[in-house]
Amino acid sequence: MTALARPLPAATPLRWPLYWLLVLLLALPLWGADARANPLDQLGGGQQQILPAEEAFPLFLERIGEHRLLLTVDVAEGYYLYREKLAFEVRNGGVALTDVAIPEGREKDDPFFGQTTILRGVAQVQLQFDGPVPDDLRLEVAYRGCADIGVCYPPLTADLGLDGQGAIASGVGGGGGGTAGGAEGRLSSLLQDGSAWMILGGFFVAGLLLAFTACLYPMIPILSGLIAGDSQRGSGRALLLSFVYVQSVAITYALAGAAAGLTGRVVQAELQNLWVLGGFSLVLVLMAMAMFGLFTVQMPGVLQNRLDALSRRQKGGRLLGVAVMGMLSALIVGACSGPALIAALSFIGTTGEVGLGALALYVMALGMGLPLLLIGTAAGKWLPRSGAWMDGVRQLFGFVLLGVAIWMIERLLSDAFALALWGLLLIAFAVWVGWRLRGGRLLWRWSGRAVGLAALLWGAAALVGAGTGAHQLSQPLAGLSGESRTELAWVDAHSLDELDALREQAQAEGRPVMLDVTADWCIYCQQLKDRTFPDPGVQAALSDAKLVRVDVTAMDDAERALLEALGVFLPPAIIFYRADGSEARGQRVSGFLGAEEFRQRVDAALNGEPGPRG
Repeated sequence: MTALARPLPAATPLRWPLYWLLVLLLALPLWGADARANPLDQLGGGQQQILPAEEAFPLFLERIGEHRLLLTVDVAEGYYLYREKLAFEVRNGGVALTDVAIPEGREKDDPFFGQTTILRGVAQVQLQFDGPVPDDLRLEVAYRGCADIGVCYPPLTADLGLDGQGAIASGVGGGGGGTAGGAEGRLSSLLQDGSAWMILGGFFVAGLLLAFTACLYPMIPILSGLIAGDSQRGSGRALLLSFVYVQSVAITYALAGAAAGLTGRVVQAELQNLWVLGGFSLVLVLMAMAMFGLFTVQMPGVLQNRLDALSRRQKGGRLLGVAVMGMLSALIVGACSGPALIAALSFIGTTGEVGLGALALYVMALGMGLPLLLIGTAAGKWLPRSGAWMDGVRQLFGFVLLGVAIWMIERLLSDAFALALWGLLLIAFAVWVGWRLRGGRLLWRWSGRAVGLAALLWGAAALVGAGTGAHQLSQPLAGLSGESRTELAWVDAHSLDELDALREQAQAEGRPVMLDVTADWCIYCQQLKDRTFPDPGVQAALSDAKLVRVDVTAMDDAERALLEALGVFLPPAIIFYRADGSEARGQRVSGFLGAEEFRQRVDAALNGEPGPRG
């Protein structure tokens, strides 16, 4: 036996990945602690440290007359404020603003807002009121700024008083600032003030919870299909493949998240278009066809011969392919918002602490990947190694991968066409089950007939539903009942000017506003549309509100600018404004909420009632 062909010890494929994982987990907290001190230096650039907002833009409010106040913003060197983003609102005191004198500033061709006016150095704003200013007056200031190195802060608000006490929070511009609430708020505070071990634990648990949501379900059959298609199956080999897949997902999440936090452009969102989703779906279809044995994926002969020895030493040479699929899964499948993701992106964008924010996202992705690691290892242990049974398992995973391909592309298709695709897949599965189990044991034969009959009826119902106006595979015959669900009356806004006009109109009418930032490719958005918004209790709670919708499906420049102005990274984002035009602090929704929890959030946001936490 040659040296290349000699089998490796059984522990070798598993020992080194686990060893490096242990070293990595032990080193990450130390790196994270150092990153808090000077994170950009950790990346090897020795670049300027990004100041916290309260140090970059300190604000001072003082009295300069019976009816006048002076607001001073001492903008740090290397930073600037957007003049047009300054807004003021009196919270109490029984007086109203009559005039605001802001310095003229200087013109700048800004990469985020185009030609605009900025303020540098000491900027003093004179505020005139319609009566004597009381000592207990509270003034809310909304503002927005950036650092010259290209890092911008999210919209900020400061609650100031003449006693020198105040607080700064992230929020939406235009005088309606708000702080993050629930799980997002706790995770943001954890990043700001928690120890490295607390951050590791908090974001790992958040990722573990995220693993059981609809956005991550497709990764299970993708990884299982990769393991099922591997010719050298076993629990150790399956764990190695799962480890490589999860690590590639985690590293991609961390790098993409760091870039998104610094630039405001979430690459996962920008990849959600027909060409990318269609291409990824085609890859899944080709994988499914290979599972069915219709063809064998092979390299050109010359290249295959040269890599033959290396492939044997890598026990199949599939590690690179699994890593690439993990990377693509993170970029294409995992474009879902959630409290942990939004908290980490906001933290990076606000503070510039790339190391700590990326670390949080990496650990979150490890939490997401733990169930994948367990499922992949179990698949390698329990799946048969060869023979007729293995052929049947591969073909079964072929149908599963076809289902994932339809799931990926259906968000960009009409409901009828998507439902028809599901119907055809179910009917094909029914025929396969009947054919596959036709000569087996009696129990398997009858079980197969039952499963096949159920799939056949469901597929036929889906085809009927595609022609009768049904929307969901779970209710394919809903269109035959003659009853149509009540839809909320949305008003679409396509720009920040349109949104501001609608908010001003609602304020004049004394009505609150619910703003829904949505996209066709956003899975949580579709769940809100199908499961939450049609609920009678939710619709009753929103009966007096003006409902405004911002659709960012295309993710073009105008839509990205709108997201930037709203301080939103990814849809869905539900933002509530009270009748006086102010945002309901702490009640933003990121991700999916069920009908009852969403109704409580609406009551808390629009009526001031205690809302759900977490």
